[in-house]
This record gives sequence, C-alpha cells and structure tokens, in this order.
Amino acid sequence: MYRRTVLTVLTVVATAAFAAPAAAAPPPVCGQTLTVDTRLRADLSCTGDGLRLGPGVVLDLGGRTLRGDGTGVGVAVASAGSATVRGGTLAGWGTAVATYEVPDADTGPLLLDRVTVTGSTTGLLASGQDGTGLFRKPTTVTRSTFRDNGRALLALWFVEVGVHRSTFADNDVALDVGDSQVDVADSRLVRNGVAVQLGQSGTTIERSTFVDNPVGVALQPSSGATIADSTFRGSDVAVSGQGNPTVLHVRDNRFTDNGTAVSFDLSDGSVTGNEFRRNGTGLLVVQAPWDVTLVQDNTFVRGGDGIQVLQGDPLLQLGGNDARHNSGWGIHAPGVTDLGGNTARGNGTEPQCVGVVCTTS
Repeated sequence: MYRRTVLTVLTVVATAAFAAPAAAAPPPVCGQTLTVDTRLRADLSCTGDGLRLGPGVVLDLGGRTLRGDGTGVGVAVASAGSATVRGGTLAGWGTAVATYEVPDADTGPLLLDRVTVTGSTTGLLASGQDGTGLFRKPTTVTRSTFRDNGRALLALWFVEVGVHRSTFADNDVALDVGDSQVDVADSRLVRNGVAVQLGQSGTTIERSTFVDNPVGVALQPSSGATIADSTFRGSDVAVSGQGNPTVLHVRDNRFTDNGTAVSFDLSDGSVTGNEFRRNGTGLLVVQAPWDVTLVQDNTFVRGGDGIQVLQGDPLLQLGGNDARHNSGWGIHAPGVTDLGGNTARGNGTEPQCVGVVCTTS
C-alpha cells in the first residue's frame, strides 16, 4: 500500500513537471474591444482608432505609449459601468479618450490616473449625448499631464469632472467647459493659450497655480466660479467674468505680474482677501454688476492701477482694501457703496481714492 501511494505521488509530480505552461494572453491589437482588465506589454501604434474598453474594464498602459496617426479615438470607453485608464502615454490622436454609448445600461465613473496625453486634437472628451446629456460618465483625472494638445479637456452636456494634482501645459485650451461642471484642485496650468474657459458652466478652483497663460479663467454668460487659495502669474487677463447672469467669487489668491488680474463686466460675486502685486490693473470693473458684489480686504501693491471702476453702482461695495505704491490710481471707484476701512498711499494719481474715503497716512 505504501509503495503504491509513493508511485502515485511520483506520477502526479512528473505529470505536472512536464505539462505545457498556460499560454499568455495575446497582446491587444488596434481596434480591439477589451472585455477584461488588460496591461500593455509594449508600445502600440495605430492607424485610425486604438482600443475600446467594455464596461468595468481597467486599461493599465504599463508605462507604454498608445500612439495614433492624428485621427481616430485612442481609448473609447463604454458609457456603462466603471472604467479606468492608468499609467502610461496617449499620443497623437484626434481624441485621446472618449465615451461610446451603451443603451439601456447604467453609467459609471471614469478614472484617468497617471496618464500623459500629448499631441492630440482633443485630449479627454467628457460628454453626454448632444442636447440631452444621456450616457455621460462622471470623470476624475488624477496625477496626469496634458501637453501640446488642441483642447486638453473638453467637457460638454452636463458632465461632471474632477481634476486633481494634474498638469496642463502648452495646450491651445486647457479646460474647455460647456454646460458642465469641472472642478480643479492642487493642479498646475502653464503656458496654455486659454487655461479655463466656461460657457454656461461652473467650476471650483482651489490650491492651483496658473503661469503664463494669456487668458487664465474666462467666464462667459450664465457661468459661475469660485477661485480660492491659488496663484496667477503672467497672464494678459488672469480672471474675468463677462455678462449676466455670471457669478464669480475670488478669495485668498495671489495675483502677480498680470496685465489685468481680475475683471468684472456685468458680473456679480465677490473679491475678498486677495493679494495683487505688480499687475497692470488689479481689479477692473467695466460695467456695473446686477447684484451685490463685495470687494473687501484686498491689497494692491506696486501695480499700475489698484482698483479701477469704469461704471460704478451702489451694488458694488468696497471696504478694507489697501492700495499702495501703484503708478496710477490707488482706488478709483465712483458711485460705489463705501463700507469703510479703505487705505491708499503712495500711488501715482491724486486723489488717492475716488468714490470711497481712504486713510492716506
């Protein structure tokens, strides 16, 4: 009995030792729809479209590059279920990442993590169905880089996008947002033609850095933005709100070396607790707001004009602002409501303040 058992064990071991290894999954090919989680093992170049992800699939680029010929979609993601694209480069696409519709199925979130998107007409197209917003995927972008694209991120038709710890550099437009909400935190936007452009949309921008974008954040009518704890440097116009209804809240930011730092034109909101230094104009109000707008506790130092109000209105309220050593106006705000506590001294144009009473010594 003992001898038979030993022989049986030896036979099993020998069979296992000489069994053929399981075949590795073949590498993905251009145009393929992936239905299981997949990792690229080599760079992949495609003519036309790249890869399609079925519902629930994770595409790990594995540090590799999925490259297009300037046309097609690099990664097409099902509207149904969740999806993840991570860890590599998408280069040279008409659209690097987009969604395709799966009828009669619940949508799920899309995550882009540690992805570099470069040389594409559109980097990430996050959109619902034209006109209806159906099939839209809530989208999160983390630790990613968008560089040298036409439009890095295009959000349309009621989609929600969160951008965290990411970089947008040298794009024509970094974030182009229509009828959607795109929130940005802890990110860098550098040398884009337009950093953030909103049409009938909203954004919250926090703890982010904007450098050398000719246009920083531009709000078109029926848009809203809250911008906080961020830095803007080297823009022609760093932040602007135009038209009504447009609501813009700007608080606790630093604006340095911009042509115009903040511009309100028929827009409402607030500008509070900001530092303006060496800007051509710190705060420009072109046309009066339609609702109460508060300008309070800001400092304007060594620029051209500190506060320049071209059309005043009692709805515009100023208090606690400090304008010093600007070459032009300190505070020029005829027709506004004076909340008191404003200070101006050492500015190039007299009187130091117009429209409000200032301490000048």
